[in-house]
Amino acid sequence: MLRTYYQKEMVPEECVGYSLSPKKPKLLLYLVQELGYEDHFPIFANWKPFEIEDFLIAHTESYVKSFFKGEGPLASSNGFEWNLSLASSVCFTNASLYHAIRDSFLLDEVTFSPTSGFHHAMPNRGSAFCTFSGQVIASVKLYRELGISGAYIDLDGHFGNSIEDTKSFLPEVKQAIPFNINPKGKHAAYIKDTKQTMELVLEEVAKNKIHYIVFCSGADSLVDDDLGGSVSIEEWLHLKEWMYREISRFDKGSKKFPSTISLFGGYRQDHFRSVLDAHLMDLLLCLKIRYGQELPYQSEYRRKGEGSFPLGG
Repeated sequence: MLRTYYQKEMVPEECVGYSLSPKKPKLLLYLVQELGYEDHFPIFANWKPFEIEDFLIAHTESYVKSFFKGEGPLASSNGFEWNLSLASSVCFTNASLYHAIRDSFLLDEVTFSPTSGFHHAMPNRGSAFCTFSGQVIASVKLYRELGISGAYIDLDGHFGNSIEDTKSFLPEVKQAIPFNINPKGKHAAYIKDTKQTMELVLEEVAKNKIHYIVFCSGADSLVDDDLGGSVSIEEWLHLKEWMYREISRFDKGSKKFPSTISLFGGYRQDHFRSVLDAHLMDLLLCLKIRYGQELPYQSEYRRKGEGSFPLGG
């Protein structure tokens, strides 16, 4: 099973902007329930949202206070129209990632944080649908609390700049996150680059210098996405299968090498169900490879231009 770190407060009641990512946690978990697979994704909700002090780890006080007070233009620098519900939701989404990673390490398990909206945020503002640097906050907190370091394998279709942009603002990031992998190229070149850089991470895992891995499973790296496009759905799933098999070499029976899956981007105005479908196939792959649980699923993924699907919920 994949312990899922979700609370309903993670999804804002209203969210005005192009991206549907803030709604994705709820929509994806609805799909899991419809399939009757909720026992394989048990929800753990006994954790507290972040407070102001947590965001100050990776951001300036002026930005944090402006955002939570709804003061423009910083309050809308993430690309969304500010509202209290959205401001509240980021306290839960950022905390979800932190608790998922923390428990993956403490419990030797694979965990799932159905979150996005982190990897473009900068110390002094939000950017491109991202409000706060959830990766930086989570990993720096864990480095300070437990002395552990992690690697991010960012398959989102857009370079995750938040980790790099925060290094001068917060030098601890270099120790907390030695690897921020963002593959380059398209198709075969993308796959080759991912595998080569992942192998470097695995070498450090073997030396016990990397204590956990976060797989940022952005579906906007798919060629069918509105805003991305590097690999086909088949190539994407092949790559995910390869990564899960490689990291499973460090599993020891019921004890799994600490790993967390997060959602990140994915934009399909014509058929948003395909975004959810890609994420679900990824999660089912992980269950199969890491836990030996193979669940049947008839994919409803559609290639670009093959029709529309009304977004419910």
